[in-house]
Amino acid sequence: MLSAPDLSAKPQLTVESVTSSATLPVANPAFKHPSDLHQVFFLQRNSNANTIVWVAQFDPDGRLNADRPITGYWRRFAGRGHVMAFRWYERVFGFGTKSRTLADGSGFEVRFNGIKSEQLLLKQNGPFDAALYKRQNGRDFKMIYGYLDVDESGLLPKVVRLRLYTSDPKTGQYSTHTIAVSGGAFRE
Repeated sequence: MLSAPDLSAKPQLTVESVTSSATLPVANPAFKHPSDLHQVFFLQRNSNANTIVWVAQFDPDGRLNADRPITGYWRRFAGRGHVMAFRWYERVFGFGTKSRTLADGSGFEVRFNGIKSEQLLLKQNGPFDAALYKRQNGRDFKMIYGYLDVDESGLLPKVVRLRLYTSDPKTGQYSTHTIAVSGGAFRE
């Protein structure tokens, strides 16, 4: 009996270090940072300037859209800077999101399809204003951007490290979370 191939990547994330700074570090000064309307997070890779952007979706009254509170797309900075939708496999296996309303109604649990084990929180700060948070050691850090170190020496690219840049709403300090990624290669 033939079975469908396992095209999933099941990466393991291990926090190597967390460092604080008064200013937001820039992972790659050659790459432009997007500033899209309702942006809650963006992700860059060492391979090129194309950037993945996630934005909050609101209803006409400025409340997070209950059916689809967050969406993502490419910002093609290696070209003209235009927006490009994810390809189906990028959405399904990597950069797409699943969300559900939190039991207390205070926001949404968000999970990226490529890292389903990591729970993020999308919270509304005011009309047409939301932020994405990562909980670590009992504290919520506001996510700003991530930078992936990708090894492209093999047949398929493999993520080896993620640097996650956040801010601490209580202190105003920025934090760089350096995270080792293992087991993230796609298998057939």
